[in-house]
Amino acid sequence: MKEFNTRFMGARGVSFLTREEMEKIHSCTLELLQEVGVEVQHKGAIELLKKAGCVVNKKRVSMPPGLVEWAIKQAPSRILLYDRSGEFAMDVSGKNSYYGVGSACPNIVDSFTGEIRLCNEEDNRNCVKVADAMPYIDYMMSMAQVYGHQKSSYEHEYAAMIRYSSKPQVVITADLESTKNVVEMASVVRGGMDELVKKPMFILYCEPTSPLVCTKESVEKVMYMAESNLPVLYAPIPMNGATGPMTCAGSLIQANAECLAGLVIAQVTRPGAPFLYGAIITNMDMKSLQPTYASPETMMESLAMSEMGCDFYQLPTWGTAGCTSSKLPDEQAVLEGTQYITLAGLSGANVIHDVGYTAFGLAFSLDLVVMMNDVIGRVRRLFDGINMTPEYLCMQDLKEVGPKGHYLGQTSTRKFNSEMWESEIEDRNEYDRWRDLGSKTMGQRANEMVRNIIENGELNMLPKELDDKVVAILEAADARERELEQQ
Repeated sequence: MKEFNTRFMGARGVSFLTREEMEKIHSCTLELLQEVGVEVQHKGAIELLKKAGCVVNKKRVSMPPGLVEWAIKQAPSRILLYDRSGEFAMDVSGKNSYYGVGSACPNIVDSFTGEIRLCNEEDNRNCVKVADAMPYIDYMMSMAQVYGHQKSSYEHEYAAMIRYSSKPQVVITADLESTKNVVEMASVVRGGMDELVKKPMFILYCEPTSPLVCTKESVEKVMYMAESNLPVLYAPIPMNGATGPMTCAGSLIQANAECLAGLVIAQVTRPGAPFLYGAIITNMDMKSLQPTYASPETMMESLAMSEMGCDFYQLPTWGTAGCTSSKLPDEQAVLEGTQYITLAGLSGANVIHDVGYTAFGLAFSLDLVVMMNDVIGRVRRLFDGINMTPEYLCMQDLKEVGPKGHYLGQTSTRKFNSEMWESEIEDRNEYDRWRDLGSKTMGQRANEMVRNIIENGELNMLPKELDDKVVAILEAADARERELEQQ
């Protein structure tokens, strides 16, 4: 399979904000952080912020503009991620776009029965198996929530990713202890903590509570990752009209303030700590009271945040795409997911997540993952643009063939045909051939691919020695959970 660019190489991408508008958002954000501030629910962080010049009134912390802008300058503009074997995988910087699945859905759209049901541990393993087989899914998230482990569910989700896939990860954890367990698993596979810092394989996902609350658990994780010199994300999720202002501009200002508050905490903990910037902003549907998740407003707001991060702050950025409000991997899902994937890639968001999410993130569909993988392949081909080097101009062929000729026998046709993008699930047959093959829809072909991978594919296993060490860490976490239950 031909490899395509991870960034748009054409003349212009997609932009939602002018430079003046970015300046306005930044200025309003600084005003909000200084005059209103944020609530910080962590004593250690409050002390660090106070020493750094913040005004503190109990848990309310007002951040001066100079401190915020200092923190922005401290954070690196690039995060490099490596795969499980230590090979370089992702340059999270500039306009490079990488796509990954979503995390910890409570429900799954069963690819065998069509039922929407609660996830189980087998689903977690199967999700990793399918996503690992997708050539345009660049990194992993856990996809299926693991029930039956009240305290250590996130460790089980991470263990499946690192045991059954070689791709980098974005990771969610329950608390500080859970984070340490995940870091221990990763460091065992990498060959020690120093090696993990040198070649990180995951970014930790954290989020504040909108509006403007930095919870104890999220701050603990941000500080721990900063102290460890490992990359962390602090992504607010305000809903327009509910936990954020109704207007796109107002919610952008609030989300920017919440994200930068996390950045300040990371940098006062350890200047230079790797930090991923971004947010998921979604307007609440006032009829259903649900987040719209893939509305035009959601796309504009979330991608405008990525634009702020890349073009204004020169920070690595977080994005969203390939997801839907639809309950099934149907026409609505493909429409919303495709538009979001295309815009996210053309805007240059770096780490784009939630491919496969349905029902506003309450369910997950592997059929949708397969279809969106195809869409990502299409978009990656667009990234390559049009090659205008002399060989690709084909001037010699144009002169040789002339009027009324054809190019079927030309050497360039044979050579460059392999560079044309091809789909694994689209149909390009004429009608009779399509009918002979079963008259199947793209959704049916995607479903067949999912079933085949689950039933016949092989897990991308860790070497046994490393796998045993990961399982030992997991079993220790389970043992601590049982001890807590007995108390």
